[in-house]
Amino acid sequence: MVKEEHDKVDVLINNAGVNLDQEYLPANVKATIDTNYRGTLNVGRADSNRSRYREDKSDCRQMCQTFVPTLSKRGRIVNISSTGSSLSGYSKEIQERFRSSKMTLADLEQMMNEYQEAANNGTESRNGWKTQAYGVTKAATNAMTAVLARANPGLTINACCPGWVDTDMGNMLGRPPKTPGT
Repeated sequence: MVKEEHDKVDVLINNAGVNLDQEYLPANVKATIDTNYRGTLNVGRADSNRSRYREDKSDCRQMCQTFVPTLSKRGRIVNISSTGSSLSGYSKEIQERFRSSKMTLADLEQMMNEYQEAANNGTESRNGWKTQAYGVTKAATNAMTAVLARANPGLTINACCPGWVDTDMGNMLGRPPKTPGT
């Protein structure tokens, strides 16, 4: 539809984010993965609660991969991430997997499935994960961004971590900086 209405797209900005960690339950971990990571990657229809994507993803397409062919020669994709994406607190093995220059989208999906399974079993820490789904999914967003950038060297594909933002989620995490603009 976009290609039919517009010849080329110059910029795609993905800004999917929820933080349900205050009630850290397997269902909320899944909803966070589906929104923050898969929501950035997939085009899908939200269910009536708008909290998670429908289980039938047959009509979903890869958001970034769908837009790559429609981007202009100097096009860019910006994925909004978070300072919560820091890899400190993970096992060395998980850190290396997130940073791997050989990572594929399939590898990353496998990692998210492993994290979901660990959350379901309550074994996140034992398996090297953080027990904060928000941070895990934003680390996955950063890794996905790196995979897409390597696969599309002619485009500018990056992620940014804007810091504290005056939103309900930002207020959950703390107060604004004392000095504006920092």
